[in-house]
Amino acid sequence: MAAAAPNATVPVREAALALALSQQALLKAQADMDLVADELRKYQKFAAPGKPNLQIVQLRKQQAAVKQTALVARQGYAQATHVFLRGTGVVVPSRRTPTDFSALWLGKLAG
Repeated sequence: MAAAAPNATVPVREAALALALSQQALLKAQADMDLVADELRKYQKFAAPGKPNLQIVQLRKQQAAVKQTALVARQGYAQATHVFLRGTGVVVPSRRTPTDFSALWLGKLAG
């Protein structure tokens, strides 16, 4: 890791760990969002027209809460990415977003 970021101002391990944990939280939030959306689609598909039943209303509330959690996780991941890139001195290639680059970098590091 030290060879990948020679101009590091903070320990690379700590920055990579914070980045990996924020990425894990983001992936969990996205999986939860997909799960709730699939469940809601299943119930809405067979729902009678008119006033929605209680289960659909609860699923919509759950979907809103999960979306909010996903937004917070996405912001946390973006912040962790910027802290990681600033602290380690890794330069993002042109035509890449910092979050995409950090996801690829973590993937190469783990794999």
